[in-house]
Amino acid sequence: MNQKTISGTGYKVGDVESGLEFLKFNNPATNLKNLDQAIHNVSFGMELISVVGNACGEIEVILSQLKQWVSPGLASNLENSQKAQLDVKISLKLRELDQMAETFNHNRQKLLDGSLSISVKTEMHSYLVVGANSSPENRINLNTSLNIPPITAKTLGLGALTPHSPEKGSKGLMVLENALAIINRLQQRSGALETHLQEIQRNLAIAIENQHAANSAPGSYTQAREFLRVASNLIKMGKRE
Repeated sequence: MNQKTISGTGYKVGDVESGLEFLKFNNPATNLKNLDQAIHNVSFGMELISVVGNACGEIEVILSQLKQWVSPGLASNLENSQKAQLDVKISLKLRELDQMAETFNHNRQKLLDGSLSISVKTEMHSYLVVGANSSPENRINLNTSLNIPPITAKTLGLGALTPHSPEKGSKGLMVLENALAIINRLQQRSGALETHLQEIQRNLAIAIENQHAANSAPGSYTQAREFLRVASNLIKMGKRE
């Protein structure tokens, strides 16, 4: 994930509660530009999480439908022709799952193909820079935070689903429950990352407010000195009179 980062020379002025390090740059405009970019990156991450959430919701709908079709109780009450029809419906639904998983992407990056899995080589991991510089403490590893496995009918173990017998239906239900558990864990991880990004978003907003205040301070200081100089001159003139 090619996140734009802006670097600069600066010195540490303190940490915010989340542990993110913000730097005060020699050029205040550069620092504000960095913080604005960090907010953009956080918004980018929030959008990605939203797409993941939508994908999980649609996958859950498909898995719930499949559970109804492989129910052991249903298999006991179906004629062979009806079971054959259900086999076709199951096959079409699995194909739909694969096609749907293929379409979910964010900023042209596929999300359910395993590229955001923790199993990917470390040098291929995607990072989100959420601070005023790109130091390690300001980077979120999306592969370790989200750990999205490749999502297909095959990787979820759904290839053998069939309503042909109560025994096969029971096995199918176990497979579907396991698939639902995988999606549920993904929802939990994406929810935790969303909460973390929301906290960072608040801290960045505070940091920008503080930076604006710091940038305005030199002007206020100069005005105060000028006021004191004029007042001092008036006092001196008054004494001479």
